[in-house]
Amino acid sequence: MGLGRQILIAAYFGLSRQYDQYLVVYAVASITVFNLSSVFDTVAVSRLVQVRETEGDAAFWRSSNRLLLQTFIGGVLFSVGLYVAIKVLMPVIAAGFSDDERASVMKLALYFLPWILVIVPYYAVSAHLKALWKFHWVFGGEIVVIVVSAFALWLRHDKIECLPVAYGFGYLVVFAFLLLYRGIHRRNGAGHPVKLLGLMANQSLANQIGSIAGFVDRYFQSYLPAGGISALGYTGQIVNNLSSLMTFREIYVVPLSVEAGRSERLERMLQGVVLISIPCVLFVAEFAKPIVAALFQRGNFTSDAAILTGDVLRIMAFSLVISSILAPMVRIFQILGRISYSHILYFVSLVCTAAFQYILVFRMGLGVYGVAWAALANSAVVTFVVAGLVQHCGIHINWGKIFNQAAFASGLGGLAMVLAWPFALHFSGLIAVIGGSAVFGATIAVGYFFSRARLRLIIG
Repeated sequence: MGLGRQILIAAYFGLSRQYDQYLVVYAVASITVFNLSSVFDTVAVSRLVQVRETEGDAAFWRSSNRLLLQTFIGGVLFSVGLYVAIKVLMPVIAAGFSDDERASVMKLALYFLPWILVIVPYYAVSAHLKALWKFHWVFGGEIVVIVVSAFALWLRHDKIECLPVAYGFGYLVVFAFLLLYRGIHRRNGAGHPVKLLGLMANQSLANQIGSIAGFVDRYFQSYLPAGGISALGYTGQIVNNLSSLMTFREIYVVPLSVEAGRSERLERMLQGVVLISIPCVLFVAEFAKPIVAALFQRGNFTSDAAILTGDVLRIMAFSLVISSILAPMVRIFQILGRISYSHILYFVSLVCTAAFQYILVFRMGLGVYGVAWAALANSAVVTFVVAGLVQHCGIHINWGKIFNQAAFASGLGGLAMVLAWPFALHFSGLIAVIGGSAVFGATIAVGYFFSRARLRLIIG
């Protein structure tokens, strides 16, 4: 569904400087505001689950109601903070832009403010429902957000300002519905509301420290030719959508919040995600250009744009394996309250971002390809560091089992690539994707069917 909306965006805006400007504002909003979703998922959800189990429904509702009220105020503060942050950071995030382009960025930032106002309390309502294991309501709401925002964009898309307005309207509709479903209950009984704001502020501060790497990344990207940031943005949409399908970040929080058997559950999660992610990565890498052409090549998204974006996608596809492994491990730090380990993670990411991008973009002149390779190398280094820190937390993982599953998935995926290769070689666009995915998917399905005993050990 998200890719369907992205098809509209690509057709309307293509690889353009105005979409580059949108992605600059969106990057700052993601770093300062949208990354709060992970704070709510880890801190708020896990604490609300624990409060409900230990202190009862009364304390649970009082804590959740207090958090919701605080987020209404927070939406206003974060809206103002976003605009100020963009103005202050303009010499960094838009270093390679002209004065007129910087002025357009500031104007565009104003259209993000209604979006910010509604999304912060939206996170609080979602956290409440997730803590009650009502994931289907939240995930269903995300689908409605996509449909409503896509419809709003289809109605009005004559300028880039319509894009953040469409997103904000989608979240407003779903927030109103989820809030109505959640209700406001004041339960009588024992128990005191847990003060979540302080815990969330600590985690948010850690995230903001980690966001410095994102600003460094935007500094290097601002020197790319017009459309370079857009190509990375479209690639990121494909990769992020696939990553969200394979990692289920929200679902990790609740089972990993329970101490008994935590190491064993994490190990099985990691085995499962490599079996899912590796075949997906190999398919995307093999059919990167046909996928991009089938999804985006229409309207203002030209064939040259499809070639460039496909090349970048082939590189970034391999980050799916890394993100799938990294997602559950990082949650351990937040669940256990090891915020200092998050600082180590962000520091390593900052150093690697600056070093790899300086070498590949500035010194070697690889342009948009250098940014992609630098991001991949950075993720790999961070994953090794996080694995060591998880071990230091007392979570013992048998990596031999995980590598064994990865080798099996790689071998089966390699066979599927060989069998699907004629479609990648002789066809293009949608035909190549449909035919290739049928052969590739059938090969993987048959291989996993005959190895179902292996899968049962992971499922439990």
